[in-house]
Amino acid sequence: MPKNIRVLIVDDSTLVRQALNTILSADPEIEVIGEARNGKEGYEKTLALRPDVVTMDITMPVMGGLEATELIMEECPTPIVIVSSREVPIIVKALSFGAMDFVASTGDLDEIKGEVLLKVKIASRVKALRRMHIRPVVKRLVTNREAATRVVALGVSTGGPQALQALLAKLPADLPACVLIVQHISTGFIQGLVEWLSLTSALSLRVAKAGDPLKSGTVYFAPDGVHMTVNEEEKIVLKEDGSRKMLHVPSIDVMMLSAAEIYKDRAVGVIMTGMGRDGVEGIAAIRAAGGHTIAQDEKTSAIYGMNKVAVDQGAIACVLSLDSMADEINRSVR
Repeated sequence: MPKNIRVLIVDDSTLVRQALNTILSADPEIEVIGEARNGKEGYEKTLALRPDVVTMDITMPVMGGLEATELIMEECPTPIVIVSSREVPIIVKALSFGAMDFVASTGDLDEIKGEVLLKVKIASRVKALRRMHIRPVVKRLVTNREAATRVVALGVSTGGPQALQALLAKLPADLPACVLIVQHISTGFIQGLVEWLSLTSALSLRVAKAGDPLKSGTVYFAPDGVHMTVNEEEKIVLKEDGSRKMLHVPSIDVMMLSAAEIYKDRAVGVIMTGMGRDGVEGIAAIRAAGGHTIAQDEKTSAIYGMNKVAVDQGAIACVLSLDSMADEINRSVR
């Protein structure tokens, strides 16, 4: 069977390049078409070879992985998987430049072999989008936000960081609703993601804590390892996954089902780019409760997966481009 995923490896370590080459080449679906010793070579070989996926180290001579990622995503958008040490601010910056995903390397590549193969295969199915430039905002200090009478329940996965940045940057500071977000991301990175997204959003962004009262103009991100729900007092409740059967913890479905139960027709469900079907049951519940439901369209999604399933199952009232979603959310909560 011919190999159909063409990969370029970029790393300054000969040993790491050899190890990655061995791991990737052993898979019947993957062909390593080249190697590069630094970001400059990686950028040049990406332009010349047009790989399906690039694996990218961060710290390299001549040109580092961040600069190379930025150049590639501006001039020749290509799915990039960062394979580097676990430095949260650096990884988040790479995601902001357009990297699709990352594997936090521990130094022992055998430990991350399965994750590397999985994420390269996922990245090969992604539609790489040109890097977006969004200016930082000067936040207006709001010390006494009102209790939220409406909720926007949003789920997103692969391709989420850049999509969230584009969406949250367009929502106004006086949004008369709170926003609950579940973003599927590796453990340890949600706080860094929230800090980065805060730079370009006029809203107040935070990782949710148990007991947080839901305030308008505030965005609550589900923390690692627990489900985020709301109770009848309209406060955040964090729940352990007692069943141990959930593929995703936190789960978009669990969050949206909770929003549908408590807010009913005062809830807006939003499902964006990502693989799988997490969120489909939840957003269907929001629509059944009388709430409004929105899906990101195929053209602007890195992966038209969760949102496609929700559309196909009739759970979505309106399918919109990423550029149009903020206006529809703003309209629907006013």
